[in-house]
Amino acid sequence: MWRTGGTVLFAFLVAAVESQAVIVDRVAIAVGNKVITQSEIELRIRLTAFEKMETPDFSLTSRKQAAEKMIDQRLVEKEMEVGRFPHVAEDRAKVLLAAYEKSNYQSDPAALLRALKKYGLSDTDLEWDLARQEDFLTFLNLRFRPAVNVDEQDVRRYFDEKLSPSEREQGFNALRPQIEQLLANDRADRDLEDWLKDQRKRTRIIYVEKDLAE
Repeated sequence: MWRTGGTVLFAFLVAAVESQAVIVDRVAIAVGNKVITQSEIELRIRLTAFEKMETPDFSLTSRKQAAEKMIDQRLVEKEMEVGRFPHVAEDRAKVLLAAYEKSNYQSDPAALLRALKKYGLSDTDLEWDLARQEDFLTFLNLRFRPAVNVDEQDVRRYFDEKLSPSEREQGFNALRPQIEQLLANDRADRDLEDWLKDQRKRTRIIYVEKDLAE
């Protein structure tokens, strides 16, 4: 998969060349043998703002939040490499982009590109992020959800305590599959959160940009 982070061999990474000027991309965080650069953190902020249709926030607080998400991303990438989890193929990534374009921009490529440009993004940036999201779901589904077991009592308790009287009118048996799926997803998410906490303890994480650690 693309953009999975490089090894920590240099303190600086040479990024894009625009108008014959070399832009040096500083390493912000080292996660094991992978790195997170300053430009990747800013890209994460731009993508999140674009997808939420919000103004990008490059404050220190926002950069810290983006950095922490990217640390989790690097930990998942490492596990996917070790476990040889399947990644989204490039043709599938293009399908994801086309579906996003259809759903949000009435299949108008020009409209999507105009919107992306306002955020300093390209369609390739968005395509990569959509593929990354699907990779993450694949990891979650294969790594955690098979081990989740939802008890009958938990389903009944959710039906009795969480649903409104009007919702319960549909009947327990009719709503049971939806409740089971909801509870399974919730438990898988909690298992993932616990796993990430454990991986953070096991992995050497160096904040080269010290402000991000405070």
